[in-house]
Amino acid sequence: MRIAVVAAVVAALVVPATAHAAPLAVEDLGTLPGDLRSTAADINDSGTIAGVSHGAGTAQHAVRWDRWDGIKKLADLGFDSWAAAINRDNVVVGYAVNAAGQAQAAKWLPSGSLVQLTVAGATSSVAYDVNDSGTVTGAATINGVSQAVLWTSFGEVTLLGAGSGLHVTNGNWVVGKTGGDVVRWNASGVRTVLDAGTFAGANQLGDAVGTASTGGVLWLRSGKTQSGAAAQPSDINDNGYAVGELSSQATRWDVFAGGVEALAPAPSSAADVNNSGVVAGTVGTSAATWNTGGTRTVLPSLPGAARHSVTGLSEVGQVIGVATFANGTYRAVVWR
Repeated sequence: MRIAVVAAVVAALVVPATAHAAPLAVEDLGTLPGDLRSTAADINDSGTIAGVSHGAGTAQHAVRWDRWDGIKKLADLGFDSWAAAINRDNVVVGYAVNAAGQAQAAKWLPSGSLVQLTVAGATSSVAYDVNDSGTVTGAATINGVSQAVLWTSFGEVTLLGAGSGLHVTNGNWVVGKTGGDVVRWNASGVRTVLDAGTFAGANQLGDAVGTASTGGVLWLRSGKTQSGAAAQPSDINDNGYAVGELSSQATRWDVFAGGVEALAPAPSSAADVNNSGVVAGTVGTSAATWNTGGTRTVLPSLPGAARHSVTGLSEVGQVIGVATFANGTYRAVVWR
C-alpha cells in the first residue's frame, strides 16, 4: 500500500492530473483503527473522499479521507453514522444515529464537526446529497410518512412533498423518488413525475437516468428517451453523454446524436461519466476508464483483491471504488 501511495505522489509531481489522464496508481484507503472494512461513497475535485468505515457486525462510522492527512472519523451522536456525499468545500452529508436508535440527517463541516439537520415533527431523517453551495437534500419521516426535504446552507427547511430527495443540482433542482415513481422538483419546488421506475443518476441540469418497465430511460428536461429494453443507464453528464450497461456490456449513449457505443465486451459496466467525457467502470473483475475516444485503460489492481468496483469519478479524473477480497472483506480504494 505504501509503495502505491509513494508512486502516485511522485507521478503527480511529473504529470499533472487532468481529466484526460488515466489514474496512475491504486491506493488502499484503509479503515479506522479496529474496523474491518470500508467503502468510498463520493469524491470532490480536490481528491477528498467521503465514505464509511465498518466495524464488527453492523457497526459503521462516517469518515473522510483527506488527500494528504488520511482517514478521519467524523463526529457522531455516540452511535453509528453514515456518509453519502461531499461537496467542493469538503462538507459531507449523511446521518448519525441518536440514543433512541433513530437516524438523524447530518452534515459535517470541514473541521469534522457535526451539524444536525432538523425537521420539525420528524422522528428520523437522512441526507443524501449536497451541492456546492451547501444546500442539502434528503428525507424525513413525519407521522410515519417519508417527506422529501431541502435544507439550505443555513439550515432552513423546505418540505417538497412525499418521497425522498436523492440528488440536488447546483441550481437547487432535486431528483428523487415518491413511492415507486422517479420524480423531479424544480428550484421552485414544483414536482414532475418522470416515470414509475428506479433512479440511478443525474447531472447538474436536472436530467436523470434509470430504469422503467420498458427498460433503460433517460429523463431529460426536454422529454423522455428510451435507451433499450436490456439497458441499465447509471450516470449522465452535462454535455449529452450517458453511460451504463446494455446486454452486460459497458455502454455510452450520445444523447443528442442518438448514438450507442459498446465500450467493452461482456461482462463489463460503465458506472460514471464526468463532464470531460471520461468514463469509469469495470471490465471483468478490474476497474477501468475510457477516454472520450473510447480508448480503454485497465486500472491497477489492489494486491490480493479478487475484484474491484467503481463508486465515483471526479471531474479531474480520480476514481474511487471498493476492492473485495476472496474472504469477503472489502476496502475503499482510490485510483489517482
